[in-house]
Amino acid sequence: MSLSDIAVPAAGIADGYAFAQGAALDVSGMILPSEYPNVHAAVAPDKAALIFGPHRWTYVQLDRGVNAAVTLLAEHGIGRGGRLAYMGKNNDLFFVLLIAAIRAGAVMVPVNWRNTAPETRYVIDDSAVSLIVADSAFVDIVREADQAGLPLLVTDLEGPEGLRARIAACAPSPRAPIDPHAPCLQLYTSGTTGRPKGVVTSQYAFGSARHIETISGFFDDWRDDEILLSPLPSFHIGGMSWVCTALVRGATVHVIADTNPAVILDNCLEHGITRTFIVPTLVRALIGEMDARNVRVPSLRGIHYGAASMDPALLERSVDRIGCRFLQYYGMTEVTGTMAILGPDEHDASHPYLLRSVGRPLPGFSIAIRGPDAQLLPIDTPGEIWVKGPSLLMEYWNKPEATADALIDGWYRSGDGGKLDKDGYLFLTDRIKDMIVSGGENVYPAEVEAVLRDHPAVLDCAVFGLPHPKWGEGVTAALELRPGHSVDPAEVIAFARKSLAAYKIPRRIETGISLPRTASGKVQRGMVRKHFLTLAQ
Repeated sequence: MSLSDIAVPAAGIADGYAFAQGAALDVSGMILPSEYPNVHAAVAPDKAALIFGPHRWTYVQLDRGVNAAVTLLAEHGIGRGGRLAYMGKNNDLFFVLLIAAIRAGAVMVPVNWRNTAPETRYVIDDSAVSLIVADSAFVDIVREADQAGLPLLVTDLEGPEGLRARIAACAPSPRAPIDPHAPCLQLYTSGTTGRPKGVVTSQYAFGSARHIETISGFFDDWRDDEILLSPLPSFHIGGMSWVCTALVRGATVHVIADTNPAVILDNCLEHGITRTFIVPTLVRALIGEMDARNVRVPSLRGIHYGAASMDPALLERSVDRIGCRFLQYYGMTEVTGTMAILGPDEHDASHPYLLRSVGRPLPGFSIAIRGPDAQLLPIDTPGEIWVKGPSLLMEYWNKPEATADALIDGWYRSGDGGKLDKDGYLFLTDRIKDMIVSGGENVYPAEVEAVLRDHPAVLDCAVFGLPHPKWGEGVTAALELRPGHSVDPAEVIAFARKSLAAYKIPRRIETGISLPRTASGKVQRGMVRKHFLTLAQ
């Protein structure tokens, strides 16, 4: 069954088939990222735009600083079609350079600052950058990785050689026309299997993604005095997008480089933060910090989150202790952030079914669930998530085969497993490659993990398959426990049995694990499985 064979309303789901689409996209009023500073400088020049510690940019200062950074880039040969890498922890200068690169018609290549020298070398070599910007803490890694001896700008040097001083010393560059559909950003995927891929994105894709969120209806309660906090890594699409969520609206955003819950709470209290974007494990930790101090954050109106669902018990506790609204994003680097949202009104602990969902498609997006031969599946049937929308990647850099495999007739094959219900809500099952086949039955780890996270002793978990002499693969669970808690594996199995079919119940439970995570907070299930496979050898 092809999509052209079925009737689909302008916004809704196809009758009986796993295909849903958001409302029609209205691009009127869309602001491109290159225009964020000057558009708001024209109406609120002295309003704080970007704050990092003692460094504060009003919108008019940000507009001038970006144009000065365009001049600095030009002095280092970075103009239209140029490429620069950035390796550093969160700060304000990342966004000054990002917008400057866009205005210059260049491409920014953020580098995960947790990378080793060989991993950094791969990104530098693969991306063909000709300038590197880095924090002083990562200069040694960069120099070991950079075999070509590229020019290097250091973000946090004091004095005239520091990046901040060098930008301030430059005359603002005059604005020049740029193609919004040209590449502006290249983000590398986490590379859980094989080498990471460079996801090439245009300014139009980035801008449309933020515009779509704005018109989605989920932000209608936002006010003119919003003050956002951004603790998640800026080199990741989630952290980067959250700062731009503030800038596209003319709001104020505080950027911090520390995700310690005590630091997050301190900033919320000190700056009157109204909204932040964190992952559910940080929500738990933030509540624990609030309880320890016996304080609340009266200014906080919303917590936005992604990377994992919010379990009902955590939501109830969060509403009670934090007292704000919640919004969940679902997306990926290849769609420049978000493709579906579960809104505040759908975060109702009395309807836990919806909390297992990641929401419905945003305006301009279509989601289809397809089988191995790309056929459209019925509703409530797990398969691969395909997505179509205006913010898809342009290509995987220097990987034409991977690009051709992922982009088909305007659709992106996500590799994520999921299903759609009759109301168009999307439920994740798992990465297709992570599915466990136990005794001939398909087990989706995400489904088992969602149940295990409801156990009061479990902070987070990873479920994966290990070789089993009878069943082919045995369902295994590694549990990261809440501080001060312990649990008997037999108790966890009994708990899971209340909600899961027998073949889905873990046959092996490991406790006392500190789970590895990506920069966005996602548990690296593959690394956990690899660890236990090594132990078994």
